[in-house]
Amino acid sequence: MNYRAKYIQRLNSDGHNSRDAYQNKSKIIAKQQILNSPNRYDVYLNLDTSVTHYCVTKDKDTYKKRKFIFLPDTKVDMGHYVTHGELTYLLTAKDTNEVTPQFLGELCTAEFPVKYADEKKFLGYDNLDRPVYEIIPGKITKLPCITKMNDASTAIADSNEPVNLLANQVMVTIPYTEASSIELNEQFDLYNENYRIIRIDPSSSINKIGVLRITGEREGRKNYNEEAYE
Repeated sequence: MNYRAKYIQRLNSDGHNSRDAYQNKSKIIAKQQILNSPNRYDVYLNLDTSVTHYCVTKDKDTYKKRKFIFLPDTKVDMGHYVTHGELTYLLTAKDTNEVTPQFLGELCTAEFPVKYADEKKFLGYDNLDRPVYEIIPGKITKLPCITKMNDASTAIADSNEPVNLLANQVMVTIPYTEASSIELNEQFDLYNENYRIIRIDPSSSINKIGVLRITGEREGRKNYNEEAYE
């Protein structure tokens, strides 16, 4: 066996082929670099504090945007939450690195109320043989969200509205979510103001994985179904 064949055989011993072997060795090196890095931090994913994950992180735009580099094979994707200390970030962009999952996270500064559809449960029939149902109210949850207010990026390109109306708009970014309360003209409360949904942008998600951007137009002070979202 010549030198080249021996080299390939040794390389392939860590994988099915030379590419797999190279990636496996790269992952081992990357894992050690992250675990031994002075910039290593312990974080939680998707608000689950029962499992600790390790990553290297650094500021991209003060503390409001951070780059997160996770250990190889960490199950993480766009639209996931990362809790770092007392702060929660939403992962909005993904690097194409094949060895270590790398993402851009943006700071969540508010909570977006989401109400899921009511459930209609069949109970049986009454004395007149009519079906009887129980309506079980849909679950209400508050998702940490990224907010942008009074910013040209919240404008709707084809609305032809004056720029000064941007002061009445807010863009909210949450993980991709489907719910009865996320529909055009539905209302939500943010910073004690009442907003009406005027645009829903799912373009930053693929196969329901990623983020959803919701544009709301201010209607006034909070005065609708207040108890439902408390």
